[in-house]
Amino acid sequence: MNRRTLLSSLLGAFLGALVPLAAVANDEDVVRINAYLNSIKTMQGQFVQIAPDGVVSEGDFYIRRPGRLRFEYARPNPTRVIADGFWVAVEDRSLNSQDRFPLSQTPLYLLLKEDVDLLSEGAIQKVERSQGQLRVTAIDPNETEQGSVTMVFDANPVALKQWIVTDPQGLTTTIALRNAKHDLPLDAALFVIEDPRSRE
Repeated sequence: MNRRTLLSSLLGAFLGALVPLAAVANDEDVVRINAYLNSIKTMQGQFVQIAPDGVVSEGDFYIRRPGRLRFEYARPNPTRVIADGFWVAVEDRSLNSQDRFPLSQTPLYLLLKEDVDLLSEGAIQKVERSQGQLRVTAIDPNETEQGSVTMVFDANPVALKQWIVTDPQGLTTTIALRNAKHDLPLDAALFVIEDPRSRE
């Protein structure tokens, strides 16, 4: 998995055993989802990722909106992903290497921007209901070549639980969030991107 694909996969979801979709949701559901996403100031917990080749990785995640995120993969996966509000760095700790991308040009921007409005941005492809859950499939209208993301929420109350990314090649990466906690203070140092050469 290349590093740009990894950024897309951070907007993926582990769908698990969802019941069959019963009905298409309406704009009121989108309004509730927008309100929920915009209400997130900080969020932290654990994640489980399943890559397209079936490899399972785990780790801890930290989000501070707007613009800041950290995914710390547990060993043996050497990956660390940090967004500092302007850049996203994908680090390989085993090689002491790093790639950087503008946050605004990655799928992460869709959820980390200061004012999330999925409906007005034309990002939503469809919104569907299952029993007690909402599934939102979205694509960045300015970066359509990045593929799509399907976010899975508990419906009442709305809470982000999981998501799945389909990349331009049709490969999917899934992530499930666990033990998510909101509105806890997070150390600003979590979102500082360091030059890996400074660690040598």
